[in-house]
Amino acid sequence: MSEIQLLSLGYLVFAGLIAGEALWSWRKGDGRYRVGELVVNIGHGAVFQVADGFTKALVLLPFLALTPHAWVQLPLDRAWGWLLGVVAFDFASYWQHRHHHRVHALWAVHGVHHAAEDFNFAAALRQALFGNLTSWLWKAPLALVMPLEMFVGVTVFDYLYQFVQHTQYVPKLGPLEWVLNTPSHHRVHHGRQAQYLDKNYGGIFIVWDRVFGTFEEERAPADFGITAPPNSLNPLWGNLVLWRDLVDATPRAQGLRAKLKLWLGPPDVAEAVAGPMPKRAPAPLENADVATGVLRYAVWTFTGSLGLLGALPWLADAALWLRLALGGLAVLGTLTPAALLEGSRWARPLEGVRLVALSLALAGAWATALPAAVRWSVAAALAFAALGALAARSAPSRAAETDAARLEESPAQRAAGRPAAGPAVSLSS
Repeated sequence: MSEIQLLSLGYLVFAGLIAGEALWSWRKGDGRYRVGELVVNIGHGAVFQVADGFTKALVLLPFLALTPHAWVQLPLDRAWGWLLGVVAFDFASYWQHRHHHRVHALWAVHGVHHAAEDFNFAAALRQALFGNLTSWLWKAPLALVMPLEMFVGVTVFDYLYQFVQHTQYVPKLGPLEWVLNTPSHHRVHHGRQAQYLDKNYGGIFIVWDRVFGTFEEERAPADFGITAPPNSLNPLWGNLVLWRDLVDATPRAQGLRAKLKLWLGPPDVAEAVAGPMPKRAPAPLENADVATGVLRYAVWTFTGSLGLLGALPWLADAALWLRLALGGLAVLGTLTPAALLEGSRWARPLEGVRLVALSLALAGAWATALPAAVRWSVAAALAFAALGALAARSAPSRAAETDAARLEESPAQRAAGRPAAGPAVSLSS
């Protein structure tokens, strides 16, 4: 079973944890799950997984090229071998992570993960589209000390471990905080306050940060996100916006040395060589900003598209055109709900294209006896779209929602002409 297939099974666990945490947040009413953020975070994960199926070779081929030159091969049949493998992998991950924060061009790759404004389990899935283009530089040398089977197993374990660090509901964990990365340490890492920037890079162990001077304890609640957020639910644009900022700044850097420093130096020196960099104010989409009918349809269609994503890893031996087609449908299933939530002018036409493509795919899948994973995932996507349409039709109109919100205001507020608040739409709406 491949690494991608193992992770696809893990995604079932992730889905359960996300649903449970979202339900807990809804019951507490703490606003830690907003539908827009949920869609864009999982949308980034969908785009990454589709790309990962085609780009994983960029990591594995250098690893395999170095394998014949291994200094030592840690044993697969000894617990201590696996423990040392985890330590070696995490040491490499620490430096990979640190360099992706302290080299501007690498930050343009990694920063998309930090752009999540809601810190929760769903944010863990917000992976960088271009991650495989750079991660091999730190991961391929591990072939000198471990076999491929161990590398794959530790990679999956690392991803699972880091997933559960993305939560606000776990407090500090006592003595474990000295050795292991914990949710408390990782909340610091995702904070954009000055004292939290570029801290706590550790993935599994926090000892690397303590040794190399990058540790910071959680002392105040973190303000999650980045200083120049994309302010978009589009997972494709989210992977490009920091590159756009970097490219736009390049002409302002005078001379080759300044340009190299802009791209290869730390992000915090960019203004010294290229002038002011963007400082966009965070503008996350609140649930109440979206009409209930649109929100319901977007949630249903987005959920239905996840089956397409789950089917993709099991088609590794299928024809390239089939994998590309299914991957394209999976990406469309994240783009159109996000666009509908944002009210983009191209959202409805693109959703029409998606539904036509799904219908043609379903007809073709049954006519040509394509794998069951394709047939049923496409059928589920269409069924969920139909259920979403029914849910949207039963929702009150925007005008009725606004009138209801006005009725909840006090007479003094209405007399003062205060604008009516939008409907408080929860994840259960």
